[in-house]
This record gives sequence, structure tokens and C-alpha cells, in this order.
Amino acid sequence: MNKNLKHIYTAALLAFTLVFTSCHTTKVVTGTLTGAHPEKARFESVVQNNYQYDALQSKVKYSLGKTSLNGKMCLESGNRLCMQVNAPIIGFEVARVEASQESVLLVDKYDKMYTILELANLYDIKDINGHEMEALECIMLGRIYIPGRGQATSKDYSKLTWTTPSLADGKQGYSEGLYKGKDYRILYAIDENGRLVSTLLAVGGKTARWEYSDYQEVEQGQWVPTQEFITITNADNKEISAGLKLTNPSFGESTWRDFEANDSYNKVSIKDIGNRIKSLTK
Repeated sequence: MNKNLKHIYTAALLAFTLVFTSCHTTKVVTGTLTGAHPEKARFESVVQNNYQYDALQSKVKYSLGKTSLNGKMCLESGNRLCMQVNAPIIGFEVARVEASQESVLLVDKYDKMYTILELANLYDIKDINGHEMEALECIMLGRIYIPGRGQATSKDYSKLTWTTPSLADGKQGYSEGLYKGKDYRILYAIDENGRLVSTLLAVGGKTARWEYSDYQEVEQGQWVPTQEFITITNADNKEISAGLKLTNPSFGESTWRDFEANDSYNKVSIKDIGNRIKSLTK
């Protein structure tokens, strides 16, 4: 097994991990949103970008340290997230993740094995049970999600505790909105232009931080972040991080084809796939 192929399995594991870190016409922001109390204006700028769509599709470049891998992504509104990883140079698909409202499918095409996991058995945050895909859409699109309520609207401003720390030069920093659950917290940071720049989830001693940049207008008044960087830290303070770069994202009808296992594939446990990935990435 060559080194590049080992990185492919790391990317597949990363995509799988990202799924579990759980994410109308808009007002285009010009200038900066500052003043005595900028938090509400910035919050409203983010929620005004909650446009409706059928599917967002894009080519994706995954970055893992010095290694970059290509693939594709499709986010079907309210339905599923699909992520594909291709082999370097040759370009054929070697791994994929499909997350639906009920389950997650993880496929290792190189070793011809797959596993299916029920979402109800995986999430630690009970407030989002039954709404996992909506939370995941918000995470992917740089939106604010309020557990128990859904995608944030202008009426949800008071659900968060807001601060705008001052910087060393006296200027205003990012506005931060904190949502506290029973055994978790979510911290959102919004910049002076009214763009969500990060989402931080902390639960059970683990954290997942998703950072957004390079917002692109896909259609008039509809913006998506095309650069996303993810850092996941476990209870032992060990980190795994990676980046996603979307290229030519577009809205429209989904062209993603479901994975169908034939007789050459074996259905295995997540532990089996995890052990296989671990052995290849040492």
C-alpha cells in the first residue's frame, strides 16, 4: 500500500468524523457592522442568509497536513450529505460517506467493505435527535443552529448570550454568541461584515471547531463559505484537523447516485473499518 493511498483512508475517516460533529433572498452585507451594540445586527445578517435550495454540489479538495486529495460533495437540503474521496492522479473513487436522516453509510471501496450506522445510536446531544441533518446543513453552510428549535431566525437572538470582546488596539473583535445546553455548549463567532467565521461545539470533554472563510456568492444574494477548516480535539487533548476547499459550488437538482453494494462487498462493523484505517495510517 503506497503512502498516498494511506492518506485516502485518513480522508475517509475524517469525512466520517465530520459527520458526527454535529449543520429566501438574502441581504448582501456591505461595510462593517459596528457600534455600541453590534451583536444583533451581525446575528441578523447571518440569519438573513438562510436561503432555500434543493442541492448544493461542488468539487472538493481535502487537505491533511501537506497532502491534498480531490473529491466531490453533495448536500441535499433536508435529506442527506454525500462526500466522495478520489485516488490521486488516477482519480477513481476509493471511499465515500453518505449521511441521511436515519443513518450513515461509510464505504471503503479499496477493500470492498462498508458499514451502516443508525444516527439515533450515535449522537450524545439529545436536543437534536430527529433533526441531525438540519444541524449538519447549518454546519456545512455557515449558519446558526439552535438545538430544540432548528435553524436560527431573527426571533432567536435572545437564545444566545452575546459578547463582543475589544481587541488590543481598541477596535471591536468578533461578536460571540453562546448557547448552553444541559451538558454541552455551542459558541458562534461572527465578524464585522456579518459573516459566521466559526462554530465551536464542546461536549463530554471533546470539542469540534469549524472555521469558515472565502464566502462566495453562488447565486444572487446567496452566499456559501468555500474554505472550511475543522479541528477536533478529544478528551486527551489529541487533535485531528483538516481543510475543505469547495470549487465551483452550484445549486440545482442533485446528480448524486446512491451506493449499492454488490456481491463483492462485505458488510462489516465500524470497528473493523476503523482498525483497517488505523493500520494504513501509521
